[in-house]
Amino acid sequence: MQATIRLTNLLDTIADLLPLTYLELTQMTSKQIRDKVARPLGIPGCYRMKKAQLIQQSWKELENARAYLHADKVEREQGKQALEHLKKNEDYQIPISEIATKTYQRLREIAQTESNLTDMKEGINPIVASVARAEMREYEFSTVKSRRNQIKDALYQMVLSEILLLKETMEVLVNYFYSQLLSFQKEDSIQLSKNYRKAVKGKNRDKTPISIFQLVNDCRDTLNRLIDGEEPHWAKVSIAFALGTGRRMVEIHALGEFEVTGEYQLHFKGQAKTRGADGAKDEYDIPTLFPASQLMAALEYLEQEGRRIDGDEQRRDRLATNRAFGMANSRAMEKYQGINYKGL
Repeated sequence: MQATIRLTNLLDTIADLLPLTYLELTQMTSKQIRDKVARPLGIPGCYRMKKAQLIQQSWKELENARAYLHADKVEREQGKQALEHLKKNEDYQIPISEIATKTYQRLREIAQTESNLTDMKEGINPIVASVARAEMREYEFSTVKSRRNQIKDALYQMVLSEILLLKETMEVLVNYFYSQLLSFQKEDSIQLSKNYRKAVKGKNRDKTPISIFQLVNDCRDTLNRLIDGEEPHWAKVSIAFALGTGRRMVEIHALGEFEVTGEYQLHFKGQAKTRGADGAKDEYDIPTLFPASQLMAALEYLEQEGRRIDGDEQRRDRLATNRAFGMANSRAMEKYQGINYKGL
């Protein structure tokens, strides 16, 4: 790893030499090759070499330097695409991509400025503490765990996107960062886990009975009125679609794409929250509470009423759907005691 670090510093000083052609090298004098090429490249004993040897050794070292810079293009492209996909599809208030990018930049600075692994570790520890405390402060136990895995995955994607010269070093530093993050959060995670289980257990004990009879009847009535050519309030239509499909507001009003595949079945793609689950973002069929054809008519009605926004707009602004439709949908749900839109 130290050789990689030395080469990193070396390339900073010989950047102008890398485009040098073999012909240009041969046209230089022995003194020029020795002073401007061989010595910056760190070729030992260059002061004793004749011109032919200087040319041979200098060209060999230049080729080696270029080879270090030639990363696997396919692997790097895959890493970049994975990061772009993460940025477009995550919906956290504090984006994983933002945390991972800032962390990676700081790790990269350490890789380029420190000369040995011990110093690097000392520089990484404060970064670990900062990230760990921020995560534990902002999120609950279950979310901290899933975010930690996503941060790790994002960091490794950045390693894949790294130039070959730094890839090995960055992989070592990312491994160390993540192992320390696990260790740092372990004690707090145990306490959070206890608190989380206690809270869940308490909620399970204090169950509040609710009745969905009126809600189901109202939603069925809304869909029937829509099919009969009436124009019910769009919020009622949104509620009926949410209850009928179990999809989130952001999926109904922006990201979701639906197609009838059965009398009580829709094909769905555009899931908003995945938390890194295997198979997430794939297309799949969902069962429906109401006839699928009625629900598709409801979705088309929302579109006609201007109550769906472009998916790209939602990806750029994660709060767009909530700002546009959240308040009206919440008010429409107030008549159903103990039930909110999010719980449909």
